[in-house]
Amino acid sequence: MPAEPGPWTVIWSVGGLCWLVVTGTALLWMLQASGTMMGGMYVVTSRARAAQHLLVFLAAAPAYRLAIAMGWPASVWGRARVAMANSLLALAVVALAPVALALVAGFVDGHWVDMRDTLEAWASPSPEWEFWTTPLRFFLPPYVLGLCAIALVLVARRHHREAVRAAELTSAYAAARMAMLSAQLQPHFLFNALHAISVLIDDSPKQAAIMLARLGDFLRHALESSHWPWVDVATELTGLEAYLAVQQTRFSDRLSISIDASSESLGIYLPSLLLQPLAENAIEHGRKDGGPALRVRVAASVVAERLCIVVNNSSPQLPRDLKPADYGHGLTNVDLRLCAAYNGDARLTIGPDRHGGTSAFLDLPLRRVAGPGLPEVSPS
Repeated sequence: MPAEPGPWTVIWSVGGLCWLVVTGTALLWMLQASGTMMGGMYVVTSRARAAQHLLVFLAAAPAYRLAIAMGWPASVWGRARVAMANSLLALAVVALAPVALALVAGFVDGHWVDMRDTLEAWASPSPEWEFWTTPLRFFLPPYVLGLCAIALVLVARRHHREAVRAAELTSAYAAARMAMLSAQLQPHFLFNALHAISVLIDDSPKQAAIMLARLGDFLRHALESSHWPWVDVATELTGLEAYLAVQQTRFSDRLSISIDASSESLGIYLPSLLLQPLAENAIEHGRKDGGPALRVRVAASVVAERLCIVVNNSSPQLPRDLKPADYGHGLTNVDLRLCAAYNGDARLTIGPDRHGGTSAFLDLPLRRVAGPGLPEVSPS
């Protein structure tokens, strides 16, 4: 993130803008009124008044900085003290207005004012109320307006920083949770695969060796994917093909596999190793010894600005959709990863397929960019 402007930058820009607006309004009023009397000494021109406002603002800037440094305490007594201190600062700045006018009058209007008379009137109660009411009228509003504007800008910046920090923490938590769930998934799959290989060692050592080699290909893909919580569909399907090759070797002609993905879907990102538990679930719950060959189909497409993925098997057909409470270890893992990755904007449905068998249906948002945390959401 770019560096934010410091308090002094806000004071000079925001506070200065407020003074400029109020000063401009006051000067327009003065031009219409053909000048303003101050203490009966002389008519103050608009140029002198503008120079006076500039000097008073330069005096107000340190007062603003002190006000920022004091902050706004949580206790009532602390707030009362800060309010009192800010009131004194405002009156001190306003009280400098006659002195500022005496300083600039000779240079701007050529009317040299005796500084001693100004200081005497400034230090003692003056019978001429205009000596005090004019500074209050002209300088208290811009001071208060500038202080309020500076405070609002600083508070808004603080809330923005807190919101950005909260978003970063949320993203980091989601990425860490996805990595943890992925780490839980890999031992589960490895245990099942090694158990299948151990069964084949006695019956078919050659087939067990082929299965072990293909298992190595899948584990290599899984290890590489562990460095990135998000991968594109093309990479995910490459890993899924390695896993399905292991299962194809295991079940031979009793298992038929097809993968179909639209070209538009291949560049969309999703959590890595998300499809493997769905394919494993379709195979483990669909195969039957001595029955017809099990058909497993994986399809990915983009529909209505959503990524739709279906993992279907040919049998058995569920009577109704499963509830999350009915999920096993693999499906629960997928559901938890979807919640961590998409914050409730993704849906997993396990239920009967209209063409027979059972389908696992994923409805995911389109995410076209992968980064260290959550990827950006593509415009819809």
